[in-house]
Amino acid sequence: MSAMREDLIGYLLHALEPAERAQVETELGRDPELKRELELLERSLLPLAGDREGYAPPMGLASRCCEYVATQGKVRRAPPVAPPTSRWRMSDLAVAAGVFLAATLLFWPAMNQSRYAARVRGCQNNMRQIGLALQSYSDAHPGKLPAIHARHTLNRSGLYAVILLQNNLLGEQRLIICPGSELAEDVENFDVPTWAELEAAAPAEQLRMVKTMGGSYGFSLGYRQEDGEHSPPLALGRSTHVILADAPSRDHQDRMSGNHGACGQNLLFEDFHVEYVTGCRTRACRDHIFENRNGEQAAGLDRDDVVIGPSEASPFGPTP
Repeated sequence: MSAMREDLIGYLLHALEPAERAQVETELGRDPELKRELELLERSLLPLAGDREGYAPPMGLASRCCEYVATQGKVRRAPPVAPPTSRWRMSDLAVAAGVFLAATLLFWPAMNQSRYAARVRGCQNNMRQIGLALQSYSDAHPGKLPAIHARHTLNRSGLYAVILLQNNLLGEQRLIICPGSELAEDVENFDVPTWAELEAAAPAEQLRMVKTMGGSYGFSLGYRQEDGEHSPPLALGRSTHVILADAPSRDHQDRMSGNHGACGQNLLFEDFHVEYVTGCRTRACRDHIFENRNGEQAAGLDRDDVVIGPSEASPFGPTP
């Protein structure tokens, strides 16, 4: 009979051969006590049955599990004991099996979640450093952010990085590389051109430089004034208006950035605080981050219409 009880878990998990399963069902029909044990085991595993779709694990779960496992390696093992013979230990075994299964289902997603969260935090830290550099620039040029003459052919979003580095405000080039972006895979070979290098480059080489000079981030394209002229982005200290973000993508719906698997993007605001949003609109004013109110990736239609463009974006829309 004890062997039959050991088959109950296999029966519940559909792990028995047809003949074994038929034998268990026969014994269950004969032995009410055995049937009660089956019901007890089934209730023990019931919490796992409803978790078909999966849920995001708690932040830091993987690291806590790893730390716990590492500490257990240092604990003196207890001497082996004889296998349990009491049928009531079957419920303990069921609970252990359930815990093991739950841990398996949670551990690997938690590891991925942990890596994802680390890249998001790394990106945010970089943005804060860029924010400090932009703040220093604004302090030296009250109310202004990095920009050149509106009609210059090199008036592109990514020029913010060239200007910050040229003024020795940014420190390291790697700060404009998001840890979750494709550029991070070859960060050692990444280089931001100088203004002189941009002007001296042949058209094809200049285009290549323009596409990467802003790193993994997009910068504000400014806005159109009432007289139709273009105004560069301003530093007005607003907590609702974005000046820098994970660069938008051409490949994802609604221009969602690919830096974090098209799951969301980090934003740097005029008051230099950083937020992560899962859509393409700011929480406060619901302004689309990557398009103006006409649906264009170009300068905003007024001072409140913020548009963040990728490195090569021009305030005047698509360029040849």
